[in-house]
Parts: sequence; C-alpha cells; structure tokens
Amino acid sequence: MEQAIGVDLGGTKIAAGLVTRKGKVLKKTRVETLAAEGPTQVIDRICQTIDEVIEDQPAGIGIGAPGQIDQKKGMVTYAPNLKWFDVDLKDIIEERYNLPVKIDNDIRCVTAAEAKFGAARDIDNVVAVFVGTGIGGGIIAEGRLLRGATNCAAEIGHMTIKEDGPLCGCGNYGCLESFASGPHIVEYVTERLPKWTDSSLFKTVKEGESHLDVSAIQRAAQEGDKLAVKALRRAAHYLGLGVANLVNILNPELIIFGGGVIMAAPQLLDLINESLNLMALPLARKDLKLIKSELGDKGGIIGASMLCWE
Repeated sequence: MEQAIGVDLGGTKIAAGLVTRKGKVLKKTRVETLAAEGPTQVIDRICQTIDEVIEDQPAGIGIGAPGQIDQKKGMVTYAPNLKWFDVDLKDIIEERYNLPVKIDNDIRCVTAAEAKFGAARDIDNVVAVFVGTGIGGGIIAEGRLLRGATNCAAEIGHMTIKEDGPLCGCGNYGCLESFASGPHIVEYVTERLPKWTDSSLFKTVKEGESHLDVSAIQRAAQEGDKLAVKALRRAAHYLGLGVANLVNILNPELIIFGGGVIMAAPQLLDLINESLNLMALPLARKDLKLIKSELGDKGGIIGASMLCWE
C-alpha cells in the first residue's frame, strides 16, 4: 500500500493528511485541539480529522504526539501541555479503524521527515527545535535518529535553564519551555502591560480589538514597540542559551527551527543566532547553519505517516 494517514497532534491544533510513501500530501485537514476538554474529546477530534482524509485502505495510521511516548505500547505516557497521563492512544484508534497504528513523539516525527524529504537530506548531524505551545526537539547523530533508552531523547524544552525560574507544565522550575514557548512569551507581556501603558499592545488589549498572541507581539515589535521587542529578545536569548548547550554537546551541522512561534516571529532566528554565537564554542559552531523548517506545517503529517513504513 502506497498511502498512509499521518496525524500531527499538538497542544493547540490537530492536523491530519493522506500521504504517499514518497512524502506527498494528497489531502489534509486541521482542527483545534481544545485540550482542556480532556482526552476523550481530543481523541474524538483526532478521529474527525482521520475521517476527513481517509481513502480506500491505507497502510496504517501514524500519530505524532507531544510529550513522552511508550512507542511499544502506543501510549502517551506524559504530555504536559495536553495534561495527559498514560493514554492508550494506539489501542483506541486501532479499535475504531481496524488498521495498524503507530505512535511516536511529534517532533521526532518532524525530524525524520526533514531528514528524508526536507532540509536535512544527506546531513548526518542535525538538531530540530520546534517552538509552539511547548518546545520540542529531535536529534540526528551520525545519521541516526536518537530515541534514547526509554524513547525520551531530545526533550529540549525541559532542559533546566535557570533552577529558580518559572514553573513549567512538567512540574519542574526554570525549563527552557517556561521562558520561550508561545504561551510564556504572551504571559511575560501580559504581566507587564499594566506598567507599559504607552505600549501599543496595552492599547490594543484594553480596547478589546485583538487577542494577544505571538503574532500580535511580532507585529508590535516590527513597529518598534519596546515591550514587544524586549519580550522577543528575552525569548531568543534563552533559546540561544539552550541551543548553545546542544551545539557544545552534539556539534551538529544544521539546526532546524519550526513551530508556530517561529512561523509567527521569523526574526527570532537572527536573535537566537546572536545569542548562540556568544555562548557556543567557536569550533562547535564553525560552519553551523540555522534554518527554518523546509516542510513547514506538513512536516508533522509526513513524519507521522512514515511510522507506518518503518
């Protein structure tokens, strides 16, 4: 069978597509996750997206899910941004569709897709950093996608950046995710708006004209809003710090950035690079390239579908 279903489950959206073995997305759809409603309702929406793209008898269904995955059992062991613990996602989806189902971490799926069809083709040492509701990662070392002893490798968002830092969704303090994910960038701005009454964001929120998100902060920064610029520079500093640690440890040739925050604020890459260059070892960052994901929002769908042919 030359087609499979790929599902990209995220903290804010669920995307699914019908994908060929050569990585071509034939059909795709997207809905909101609405994670606060709980696993049962989210799984119903996963099925809704599958129903919209499924045709004939696909090879199977691959799902990229955030957090820590027991790949053998097909269980989402712990996904902080979904607030899921030990959800038997594989068994539930297999029972509904009578098709083989495979599950892995969402950014690991994206990394595999970029390695086969995207920006990391023919590159043996790669780090992927995706910044959205959370911060996820993938690592290719010496041509191999790293999974780790318990399929938990590359939890980049949960490296400790500051031990007395903000509380993270994982329960620890000072994780990279608690400084630089989308919700925390917005939280940083929101907490400071009462003292920044001259900010265009203060006026916008007060007048109820716009929902405050990273896109709004990006637009304000482009117009020179000092609070918006400060917020993005702060996030980029911490991302640069985290990436510098990875560069010193792994010595990659390429770092791929993606996710909703990077898409909304692409100038973050230049700011991250500035921070990285101050902290990474000169030889470790020699010839290092920082680029945006080539596959964009299709990467998760393609990577999840690839699980069906592993």
